[in-house]
Formats: sequence, C-alpha cells, structure tokens
Amino acid sequence: MVKTRIEEKLRLAFSPTYLKVKDESHLHVGHENYRPEGNSHFSVTIVSSLFCDLTRVQRHQKVYACLEEELKNGVHALRLKTLCPEEVASHEVG
Repeated sequence: MVKTRIEEKLRLAFSPTYLKVKDESHLHVGHENYRPEGNSHFSVTIVSSLFCDLTRVQRHQKVYACLEEELKNGVHALRLKTLCPEEVASHEVG
C-alpha cells in the first residue's frame, strides 16, 4: 500500500517524533490524476529535529526527494506540514 510505503520511508529518513500520513484522494474527485482507488493525493504532517534550521522550502524539498519514487509512480500531490519539535507548540498538529 502506498500510504504504508510513504510512512516507512519518512520514518527511516527523518526519525520523526510525530508522523501522520492521510490519503485524501477522495477529496479530489474530478481533479487531474484522481483515481477512484485512491493513493494519488496525500497529506503529511511530520515533526523531526532534522528540520530545525531549514526553511520551509528546504524541508519540503527533502520530503519530495525522499518520496521521489512514489511521486514518479502515481502519487500526484502531497500537502505537507513539516515542523521541528520546537515549533509544535505554536502550530496545530494532527
């Protein structure tokens, strides 16, 4: 399953203190690359100390690089929330 593969790769690459991956494909009916079986649009919330001292763009680039294979093979969109542990208190997580 794509969701499980995404979770495994992110855990391995970022050792997150919090990770939530949600298949949101059902919210994109009629949009480009929508597939009825899902696995095309995901939201990811990840908290990792590896994101500290990186800009939001740099954090997203690292996640995209980690999931390059999935993005080339059917994952059309990722909605990302990438935080370092110190930022959790000032952001809604979950």
